[in-house]
Amino acid sequence: MSLPISDLAVDSSSNALNRPSRAWYRPIELPLENKSLHLCARHRLMDLKRSDFAARPQEQTLPPDWHFGRLSEVIQRGDYCNFCKMITDSVSTVAHKEEMEVLGCWIPDVTYTAEDAETGVKTEMTTLRLRILPEVAVQEEIFKPFDVIPLARETEEGMFLGRKMDPKGLDIPLMKTWLRKCEDWHNIGFWKEDVSRSRREGPVTVKFPFRPFIRLLDLKNDCLVETSATPVFVALSYVWGRVKMYKTLKKTIPDLMKPGSLSKNFNLFPTTIQDAIILTRQLDYRYLWVDSICILQDDDLDKATQVQHMDAIFTRASFVIIAAGGDDANAGLSGMNGGPRDVTQHTATYSDELTLLSLKPNRENDLRASIWNSRCWTYQEYVLSRRSLVFMEDSVHFRCGHVCGWTEDINKLWHDFYLSASELTIVPSRGEEAPTVTLEVTETLGIAHYHYFRMINEYTLRDMTYPSDRLSGFQGILNFYNMKCGPVFIWGMWTEDMLIHSLLWQPQQELARIPLDRKTNAPLYPTWSWAGWSGAVKYHDHLDWNGHPALDDPWKRALQSEYGETIDIKKDSTSTDGIPVPMYHLQLHTRIACFRLTLDNRGTTPRPGYLPKARGTHPIRFGITTVRPADYETEEEWLGTILLPASYQQTLSYEHEFVVLSSAYCFVGEELSLDASSALEPYSAVNVMLITRQGATVHDGKPVVVRAGVGRMLKKAWDKTEVCWEDMIVA
Repeated sequence: MSLPISDLAVDSSSNALNRPSRAWYRPIELPLENKSLHLCARHRLMDLKRSDFAARPQEQTLPPDWHFGRLSEVIQRGDYCNFCKMITDSVSTVAHKEEMEVLGCWIPDVTYTAEDAETGVKTEMTTLRLRILPEVAVQEEIFKPFDVIPLARETEEGMFLGRKMDPKGLDIPLMKTWLRKCEDWHNIGFWKEDVSRSRREGPVTVKFPFRPFIRLLDLKNDCLVETSATPVFVALSYVWGRVKMYKTLKKTIPDLMKPGSLSKNFNLFPTTIQDAIILTRQLDYRYLWVDSICILQDDDLDKATQVQHMDAIFTRASFVIIAAGGDDANAGLSGMNGGPRDVTQHTATYSDELTLLSLKPNRENDLRASIWNSRCWTYQEYVLSRRSLVFMEDSVHFRCGHVCGWTEDINKLWHDFYLSASELTIVPSRGEEAPTVTLEVTETLGIAHYHYFRMINEYTLRDMTYPSDRLSGFQGILNFYNMKCGPVFIWGMWTEDMLIHSLLWQPQQELARIPLDRKTNAPLYPTWSWAGWSGAVKYHDHLDWNGHPALDDPWKRALQSEYGETIDIKKDSTSTDGIPVPMYHLQLHTRIACFRLTLDNRGTTPRPGYLPKARGTHPIRFGITTVRPADYETEEEWLGTILLPASYQQTLSYEHEFVVLSSAYCFVGEELSLDASSALEPYSAVNVMLITRQGATVHDGKPVVVRAGVGRMLKKAWDKTEVCWEDMIVA
């Protein structure tokens, strides 16, 4: 019998006709079903062997993909087919099982460089995985893709093979091996200094002392200690939640610094801190940093001092324990002290030589869905850490600045591998072409400018209990950049030559102003900084050319404009008339003009997978047009676009003041369609700011305004307006 061919067009080019088809919808002849063989006809025809998953030259064509039938058929065959039973057990949902086709697509996994011992010739090699995924028109409620690899036999090490996890507890020797191998193999370049295992008893005096000191839990002397040297220590990253927390106070710290005090207070610590103390000891480390114990929680000065150490604490920690498996500080570390774990692994005996194991494509996805990952404070703790042990409810995995994928369920402890499927976004073509493979660059530290803008996008998506901590929760990352690039940040904004880019952030949701400082009644942060607002913001993709030729230097997409100039960021305390303004404020000398808003949105509507991730109400994309209303027979002229709160729909008849910030290379896709953008000349647009005036407030003789939004307009719109230049202060 032949499988039905889908309605998808088959590549009929000469190249495609000259090679065997690898598309899942190719016609194949199935043998007769024989339920006594423990495999269905499809899976017998696959004739899988261990060697199918083994390393091969990277440029070698992938094996053909497979069609396993509708999910309902796979479920039925699971009564006698081991492979179908594993698929049935592994799918996250059986919704739409009658319409959903199940595919098996080969994808690259572990990539490494092999060198011929005799010739010295180097070859890029990759192992393979079989990704099981749905093919269905309905996008909602479909099962999540998962991967299949061979399971190692109990008696073999099984490099790049799957392994069974122990549901009864943690494999402490395995974690020690991860840490030891990382110390031996990996040069984690961003971090100032690594430490050898022989110095774990610390402390050691180095070039980079803590000033004036940090506090650590000394697990040998069983007390809290203060040190300005840099000992070898471990840090804990976790969420407090709504449980009763143990907090070090000014009145309790003298007792905590007495030997034996940690054991005395141990039962007062939340479960996660208790488990972290036990784990640190089991891994043979002496010192542990925990925020609630190592920072005085009733001393604002001590808090501020220690917050300034966040970059040093998490970059210098030998590793970070990430407790991401629960909602609060009592969740603990799953599997500690022999406690049970929610471990579910599905296998299928395919042949005498091959047992298959299903596993999650990327455990980082579970981490991203955790409560821990939703908190602002944990963002910098994650990206700054040189290496981490990440505890989820069902597993623990290891990550560092070199690898992101040492897990309990697969052995990848190979010093020469540099990529694996867990670090990649892999989209099977479902046709003749090879899968699309892109490297995931998210929630990672980097020195290049675009990393800063990406991290702002990621950080502001998270939740902050106290909006006034908006900048403090990112301060460690800013300290890192200041160390590498010099003191170039003001209010979280990259200044100097990057200021014209920093000003172009956009709202991902409707924003609220950060509350005033309770002591001074002045704004904590200015309106022109992303730190001055509560909610998610974003910077556009610096490689979104929208039909225009790519620039050799992406940062030339915004240039100083002859229509407007950002003068400086001036340091001051208050205005001369006593009205409080931010200590640093933006001075502009620029053209100003009035325009109206319209509901004319000419941007590209994002596909479902590309919609904003921010929760809450999203802003509306308005068009910008002339002040003079169009008559009934004339279409309003589209002059540009801007994202603003929905409340601006009530102001369509109003005149709004705009100022020019910089020249713009092009509109991005969400602002203007590809066809319309392609028809424009490069640099035929300008970046603009919609401002509102603070009554008659002036500072040094200049009017004080605030940012309402930033958009992009056609340069010709300003050619048609009266030339009017103005100096102003953006507060």
